[in-house]
Amino acid sequence: MKKTVSLLISAFLLVTSCVFLSFPAAADEAVVYVKDGGTGDGSSAASPLGTFDAALKALAATGGTVKVVDAVTPVGNTEAKAEITGYYYAEPAHEQKITVTSADPANKAQLIFTSECQWYALSGPTVFENLKMVNATEAYARILARGNHITMGEGLEMYSGEALQTALDVFDSTMKGFTLHGITNVGAEYDGMAAADTKITIKSGVYFLVQAYSRKLAEPGVHTGNCYMEFLGDFAVRQMGFASQGNNYTCQGETYVYWASRVHSWRIFPGYDVLTTEPYTSNLFMEANADFLNESDMPQTFVGAAKLKTLNIWYDPASKPATETAEWTKATFTITQADGAVNLDTLDHYTGPAYRITSDPVVSGQPGGTETQPPVTEPVETKAPETKAPETKAPETKAPETKAPDTKAPETKATETTAPGTGTAEAPQQTGKDGVPAYVWAIVAVAAVAVIAGIIVAAKKKGKAE
Repeated sequence: MKKTVSLLISAFLLVTSCVFLSFPAAADEAVVYVKDGGTGDGSSAASPLGTFDAALKALAATGGTVKVVDAVTPVGNTEAKAEITGYYYAEPAHEQKITVTSADPANKAQLIFTSECQWYALSGPTVFENLKMVNATEAYARILARGNHITMGEGLEMYSGEALQTALDVFDSTMKGFTLHGITNVGAEYDGMAAADTKITIKSGVYFLVQAYSRKLAEPGVHTGNCYMEFLGDFAVRQMGFASQGNNYTCQGETYVYWASRVHSWRIFPGYDVLTTEPYTSNLFMEANADFLNESDMPQTFVGAAKLKTLNIWYDPASKPATETAEWTKATFTITQADGAVNLDTLDHYTGPAYRITSDPVVSGQPGGTETQPPVTEPVETKAPETKAPETKAPETKAPETKAPDTKAPETKATETTAPGTGTAEAPQQTGKDGVPAYVWAIVAVAAVAVIAGIIVAAKKKGKAE
């Protein structure tokens, strides 16, 4: 009996070992530590690198996490052409995401912007989280995404000098603070960026300005990319514009805003004062917890600067909070800065799934609806899932034909780009503990059952023998 049990257990261990060894271990994410004045190699909090640029260069090829010990101050490396004198900091080019955070989340480190380096320009997808972001410039500390995905993550605290800024500060006309720009600001580089989509995710923080595209560009030009914004955590901003501010750059794309948090703001401009007369369209996707609030925590009013042509509002009619927010937005919308320019022609309600710029497994409450591609820009086509539903089943009727797999593949991609969040996009692979595919755990479970069954059979045989 003991021999039989031992053999069965050995077989079980052999099977499970082979299964797990067939999957390579996930590589550890690259981590670099940095601190102003550090003299180490960046391998630990006790041995940090000494400059912020050195830390980012160490991760440029692989991506990873920069962990700040105590404080770090970016130093300018690119000359500004206007608005400020001196230099601003531009990241080294990187295709993989770099996250900047505190080495000790319980004791947040400082990322300091000084008068010698007031601006920070992205060169790849970048996340800031769990930091004290200090504006020591006595003016505005600008973050220029330059068409890269900028994420202001959880746990951000904004300081003006030594003073912590709160939501109430955004209603003070003397406020100075951090600004976010989807592309750039006058005086900073923007060659070759006009066709870029802009991607802005905000989960926390207090800001003076959030701008979908650019600010104060004097030369005429055309922004052809779309802007995608996500509001995933509560934050405050004095002014926010879904197009550009004071630009001679026409915005020919559209803005898509996925709104799932409380936002305190003095003014939100769904368009904004682009200097040309090009009409603009903004699309809002209101989730149940979407709120736009004033300093008294009461519903705030959208202000339509000139040039906004159409404001579309998507919401779930089954959600009372989402419906109330959408109805309030429509009822209280006001027009400003008319001066003969193109003003709002259409303020409509739509129902439909919300577009997300991240690849979360659930989109607007629809399991398996991961979307990583932008929706079409024509608002009426966002209802495509209703009109094209029969077409998605066409490949199934042609299954016997040998060419069915070839014709089905492109149709799957078309569904992803024209019907965001419909649930027809390929669902992400189900994973279990530690990211191991679920079917691996199923094999292990079957092996375990087989061992237990073998032990029971052996015990019964032994009982009969006795």
